[in-house]
Amino acid sequence: MDDNFRNQCIEKIALKLSEENISTNEPSFETIEYLQKFAVSLGVDISNTEEVVNESFLYIAMKNAKDIDPLTKGDEFGAGFS
Repeated sequence: MDDNFRNQCIEKIALKLSEENISTNEPSFETIEYLQKFAVSLGVDISNTEEVVNESFLYIAMKNAKDIDPLTKGDEFGAGFS
C-alpha cells in the first residue's frame, strides 16, 4: 500500500473516531469491525484493514499526547519501539 494513501486512510479513520465520539480506550470487537468496514470503503485491501485501524488508534494517542517524544516514549503507546 502506498504510504500517502495509507496515511490519508489513517487520518480519515481517526477523524471518524473523533466525529462519532468513539472511545479509543479498549474498543469493542464491534467498533473494530465497524472501522475495518469503513477502511474497506476507503479502498483499503481487506488484508490491511486491521493494521490500518490499529495505526489510527496509535495516531490519535500520539496526537493527543503533549510534549512526548514517541521515539523515547513509544512503549507507552504500545508502538513497539522505545
